[in-house]
Amino acid sequence: MPATKTKTTDGAETITIGKDELIHQIATKAGLSLKETGKVIGAFTEVVREDVAKGHEVRLMGFGTWNLRSVNARKVKSIRGGKPITLPAHKRVGFSVGKELAQAAEPA
Repeated sequence: MPATKTKTTDGAETITIGKDELIHQIATKAGLSLKETGKVIGAFTEVVREDVAKGHEVRLMGFGTWNLRSVNARKVKSIRGGKPITLPAHKRVGFSVGKELAQAAEPA
């Protein structure tokens, strides 16, 4: 599936690269088959998901770090009726951008 163009709420155009397009681009750069590259991407996402779920920090130097973060319980107003409700404490996956990836977003 090729990249898709969408517009953000402020009218800017963005291009979204999906998994299939990512596999095609990586296969081309690495000289691998699409099948091999698909297996590598699948294994990568599975390992990151499993290790983060165990509470491990997964770091890919220059790219970024995935980790499990705690979110405290908090009180909010219900969107149905406006009554106060408490959202329970929970965990969420966090991602911190690495230096090289952050620099790629800066103007040249």
